[in-house]
Amino acid sequence: MADTTSLDAQLDVFQTLGSDLRIGILKEILANRGTNLRQIAQKLDMSMSTLSPHIAKLEECGLIRIVDMPASHGVQKCCYPAMERIVIDFTGDAARQSRLYQAEIPVGGYSDFAVTPTCGLATESAFLGRLDEPRLFTHPDRRRARILWFTTGYVEYLLPNFIPGEGVIDSLSLSFEVSSEAPQHNNNWPSTIEFSLNGTALGSWVCPGDFGDRRGLFNPEWWYDFLNQYGLMKKLTINTEGTFLDEEPLSDVTVRDLGLNGQSVMKLRFAVPEGLATSRGLTLYGQGFGDYNQDIRLAIRYHMEKQ
Repeated sequence: MADTTSLDAQLDVFQTLGSDLRIGILKEILANRGTNLRQIAQKLDMSMSTLSPHIAKLEECGLIRIVDMPASHGVQKCCYPAMERIVIDFTGDAARQSRLYQAEIPVGGYSDFAVTPTCGLATESAFLGRLDEPRLFTHPDRRRARILWFTTGYVEYLLPNFIPGEGVIDSLSLSFEVSSEAPQHNNNWPSTIEFSLNGTALGSWVCPGDFGDRRGLFNPEWWYDFLNQYGLMKKLTINTEGTFLDEEPLSDVTVRDLGLNGQSVMKLRFAVPEGLATSRGLTLYGQGFGDYNQDIRLAIRYHMEKQ
């Protein structure tokens, strides 16, 4: 399973990969996620002046992303892959040519919730009020939250949909960093997390733990070491074949079953049900927390109906 795109839409990627040198740089980044520019230059035996334009080209076409990380003296630029796979549709049917709409949703940008303690929210600089008080999920500054957690209940996000009104959605994907929620942290703390869209169950997944064996790569300095530190990057995709979490089928629900188009209002819910042995909470990490430094990323692939 993978989302498809058109040949024309990825010409810049193919042109970028037309260089053996850039392919070698990309392979190094794929093998050593988070490697910095100097390490790449040393490994491939090239100067920084030679490396820099190739790195810029890889970043410009979306194959890698550059993240500023603290170093012993100032900051260092570290490289991460930004794309896992590309599947090309060679049919050339212009009427069904895949188009892409993307957006990021702040972790604190939920539109509805019902949660139980342990629970809380935090911005990059502080907790939002006292911990373990569900009413603080109504805090006026909640959209500034970069991390949230709760034991049972749900948070629901109203997904932005700004594709043309006559557009037909072929796939909807969301990527997010997630863990369970243990008091403090516990790497072995399985929790059942359910996903639904507009009230339709998409399936569930058991998150293995609430990870705290090391600090998250992007956590602010004030974040306590004894708290949860990072999660797993997951990708939820609904397309014409079904619903998938990463590469694994989650259910048979398709975008056609949901009737998604350019006029659709879409409400995505993350929930932890009550009463299970694995009702052990959920933590969502946004930009500035965890290992991936991103909010909830939405990608909608669509085509225009023939006129």
